[in-house]
Amino acid sequence: MEAKTSNINGILAMATQKLCKTENFDAEDTNQALAVLSQRFGLTICFGHPDAVAYVEKAVASHLRVCFSTTENRMWAFTGYPSEPLLSCAAADLLHETSDHLKNALEVLKRKVDGGMVDVGQRGELTSRLLLLLAKDMYVRKYLSKDKKSYIPDPHHDGIWEAELIDCQKVSVIHFLEYVFGEEFWSKAGDDAKAKKAFQHAYINFSHWVSMDEFISPQVCENINVEPLR
Repeated sequence: MEAKTSNINGILAMATQKLCKTENFDAEDTNQALAVLSQRFGLTICFGHPDAVAYVEKAVASHLRVCFSTTENRMWAFTGYPSEPLLSCAAADLLHETSDHLKNALEVLKRKVDGGMVDVGQRGELTSRLLLLLAKDMYVRKYLSKDKKSYIPDPHHDGIWEAELIDCQKVSVIHFLEYVFGEEFWSKAGDDAKAKKAFQHAYINFSHWVSMDEFISPQVCENINVEPLR
């Protein structure tokens, strides 16, 4: 069991090292902070910003950012981070390792948003992504995590490979909304007992955001009357 624990911790450590290009995460370093935040929150880099090209080139070369395509004259590259839950969990561990890590990384992001290099979206969608995902991070670490571990052992299996990464854990809709908006949230729904009963078996689960340029399945989106995150 100890060897298997060491293996999974080693994989997470390697993921963080590849993402940051260092063994010791420095949340005040612009490239490291944006790498960790971009992988989880789908940051959009504004092409017209004077620092955009240099940042993207370094992120692709050293911080696991992926180049999807380039323009014919190779002046612009379309890049982003892969949708990889394990990497997202490693990034979350870095952000929440200390309170200063999260604070410093968000300060880096604020400077880049204020300077115009990172786009917040037409209606401030980045704010929603930050609020919801950071709230889930804190919820699972407060209520689900044991001994500050990055994973939850499966009591039905004798082996760490059957464990579930803490940031891939589903959470109750009822408890999560109470955690985000306060215990009085459900009373605003009118009959709070009826509302809670309707959602008693409802869960949500997300570990990162991915920006999209088109529908995954237009027919599915039409049936459920929602649009995918852009």
